[in-house]
Amino acid sequence: MVRLLVDCDPGHDDAVALVVASHFGELVGITTVGGNAPLADVTTNALLTCQLFGIDVDVHVGAERPLVAPPRHAPEVHGVSGFEGPALPPLARAAASTEAVEYLIETIRSEEGLWLVPIGPLTNVALAFRQAPDLPSRLAGVSFMGGSAGAGNHTAVGEFNMLVDPEAGSVVLGSGARLHMAGLDLTRQFVIDDALAADVRAIGGPGPVAIADLMVSYLDQLERLGGPRLGGLHDPCAVLAVTHPEVVASQARHVSVELTGSITRGMTVVDRRSARTSEPNVFHGHTLDHPMARSLVLEALAAASGRSDGRSDPGDGVVR
Repeated sequence: MVRLLVDCDPGHDDAVALVVASHFGELVGITTVGGNAPLADVTTNALLTCQLFGIDVDVHVGAERPLVAPPRHAPEVHGVSGFEGPALPPLARAAASTEAVEYLIETIRSEEGLWLVPIGPLTNVALAFRQAPDLPSRLAGVSFMGGSAGAGNHTAVGEFNMLVDPEAGSVVLGSGARLHMAGLDLTRQFVIDDALAADVRAIGGPGPVAIADLMVSYLDQLERLGGPRLGGLHDPCAVLAVTHPEVVASQARHVSVELTGSITRGMTVVDRRSARTSEPNVFHGHTLDHPMARSLVLEALAAASGRSDGRSDPGDGVVR
């Protein structure tokens, strides 16, 4: 079974990705980064996800802000806390450390062949790669959710994770690691709609019901912003690209990120020319088997819902 480290900023889709990673992979550790919401909130959300779904993995707190730019969050999509919508139980877990970058360095150095799956801004990963340049060669690969070969979501061409910290994105894209990109052109093929929320709710149990409520809140937000009740379940795609590579069709391409453009900052430039001069640095995911991906996510949520009732066992050693 593939062994994974997940770096995240939950967010409903991050929560689903954590469940998928813990079910289909061997989840080694979780690190958090400021992104969809401030760092304290996304860390709480990661801990609540572990609590709701019985995921027995340590959570380490990482970077609060990007390398260069001021912090940027997405309350208009995920709510101020990142987990707008559900009634959530009291938090009964605590982070294992506030040293996510050090944790990544130590863990990757202690075991070759881990997969790193960043599904938020790439700040923690860039900091770790800068401090420990040997890490890219020790990893099996980095499967990240970020960027787009087409339209953005927070600007016309900027996807949120890359837009928040494009300097970190540039560090990772130039790191020499084996990179797999799950950009918006792939992840928008995994559709969240009211039917998916209903199927998740039908699983039953506190965890799936909370995820369903998060999905409905997300769809409500999209509708309030003037769009249809349709969105993308982005982050699980980066996990499935590792655990079920047959679900994602990809092609080796060169990808770079724009750092200076006044209206294109954060844009990922994917070289899709048939005759190119730039060397590929990324396996760019372009086509998703949506029915299989949907089935796998529902399977993971159903399996995980049986592991926990959303409360904490008094004897489990967590901090309260």
